[in-house]
Amino acid sequence: MMTKLREIRLQVVTFLSRFEAYLVPAGKLILAMVVFCTINAKFGYMTKIAKFPLALILGLFCSFMPLNMIVVIGALLTLLHAYAISIEFAATLAVVYVIMFLLFFRFSPKDTMAVILTPLCFVFHIPYVVPMSFGLVGSFSSSVSVACGTVVFYVLKYMVSASKVFAESGEDDTIARLKALLEGLIKNKEMLICAAAFALVVMVVYVIRRLSINYAWTIAMIMGALIGILTILVGDIMYKTDISIPGLIIGTVIACVVVKIIQFLVFDVDYSRTEKVQFEDDDYYYYVKAVPKISGGNVKDNRDVSEKKKKKKEAKEKNPAREESVKSRVSEQSSEEDAQENVQSVRRSAQRPSTASRRSTSDADSEFSREKAVYEARQAEVARRREAARRREERLRNEQIEENDSRSDDIVQEEDNDLGLSRRMAYQRRKLEERISRDSK
Repeated sequence: MMTKLREIRLQVVTFLSRFEAYLVPAGKLILAMVVFCTINAKFGYMTKIAKFPLALILGLFCSFMPLNMIVVIGALLTLLHAYAISIEFAATLAVVYVIMFLLFFRFSPKDTMAVILTPLCFVFHIPYVVPMSFGLVGSFSSSVSVACGTVVFYVLKYMVSASKVFAESGEDDTIARLKALLEGLIKNKEMLICAAAFALVVMVVYVIRRLSINYAWTIAMIMGALIGILTILVGDIMYKTDISIPGLIIGTVIACVVVKIIQFLVFDVDYSRTEKVQFEDDDYYYYVKAVPKISGGNVKDNRDVSEKKKKKKEAKEKNPAREESVKSRVSEQSSEEDAQENVQSVRRSAQRPSTASRRSTSDADSEFSREKAVYEARQAEVARRREAARRREERLRNEQIEENDSRSDDIVQEEDNDLGLSRRMAYQRRKLEERISRDSK
């Protein structure tokens, strides 16, 4: 069963890599359409923009743009819907978005999917999938993105309920409504508990799955589930929120199932064949742990041959009292079938390596990988030493050039001094000869 699933996974990966240029824009289009249609359905107070053709046009635009554009356009749509309620709602939501964008673009600008998927998973009642998933496939800073997505969902949810309350009460004072909105957001304990719990789950799962231990991803998954449940339970007891405990447990179980599927798709390894390599050179000791991946490949077995032999054996056991002629014919047919099966098995064995050969091949591959690691480490050390030697030679050459330049300057100065002295002596000698010639006259 697992072999078949791995073969299907390999085929899917091959298909995705082959048609990536078409599938990536299509995926962006579908995601943008889901986001915009969900915003219009749950928060569609401005009826002029809550239409499917406009969502389709925006989705087509986002399909050829970076993923961050979906976040920006989704924020603009929610601001327009909030402005349709009142300007106080739009101003409050704009402040929340400014703070969120400052945190998001500063710490985790590449985790756009976390910001997009967190509110969507809240809408579809599976929010606990997001922190565990991004703890495994994301980074440490993904906690900021998950927390921002959580805050956005609860802010929009609170505004929907607040708009109904204000409409029923007939409150028209702008300052009073703005103050009530800000107080309601600040005192929303459920939002703070979920944002803190999700950020903590992302960090714990990421730290554990990065450890160099066997079954690190499974351990990270279990610890993340326990940390999430414990944190939310403690927050619920302290602040007396209305978080559903059965929903928390069921959602965590669903998250574990989804994360296990993600692990099979992304990190499918065989810990039973873990290898540890240790070697050294003149400057360093190296400790390498290699865990082989499990790929689908073209895995086949001898199922057809075994089934034929089993059927033959059952037929012989069921009919022991046949006549000699029938037995002889059956024996002749069986001998012919055996001969054909032997020929087929020989051909298959010639085409496909046996288990022992596969095992020897895997041993040879592991030995080759170890030797390759040693060779690459030594080549890197040789390259490092050559670079250091080259820099040292270049530095010595530059020092020698500077020394030669200074020496040549001294020589030129000495030559200039000698030339000046010889000129003065020649001038004095000429003056002396002129004086002697005048005296003689």
